Amino acid sequence: MQLTYDRLCADELRGTTQADYLIALDAHLQMLENDAVIFDEPAFPVVELARSLLSWLPRVEGEDFEFDSMSFEERGTVFIRRTASGWTFGSVLEPDATSRPVELADVVRCCRRFVDRVATDLSARGIDPGMIIRR
Repeated sequence: MQLTYDRLCADELRGTTQADYLIALDAHLQMLENDAVIFDEPAFPVVELARSLLSWLPRVEGEDFEFDSMSFEERGTVFIRRTASGWTFGSVLEPDATSRPVELADVVRCCRRFVDRVATDLSARGIDPGMIIRR
């Protein structure tokens, strides 16, 4: 399972508050299982997603993840849910496409890899990731 993105864009960034960075930095997000695309969104708030995942990870064993974004009306544009067989990834925007169940360790690894990449990309742009995604 992989959460990946490309084309990080800051064209909409107008301010320097945490909220500005969370919603104005977007990218082409894909949720992939092997080579199969489960979710594909060309303008997704990846920084906000990274912050939400980082906040959820300490509680991962106790609750499902449903991304509640300032940019989408729908809750669960990215979700990670526990099932009887393991954890599945998906999106309410693509209700017929979910991943096969994976182990908790795979969920944690996938989320940490995504958060680390966002932090690296923020640093490369001269933005302190600790002020934006780590709180």
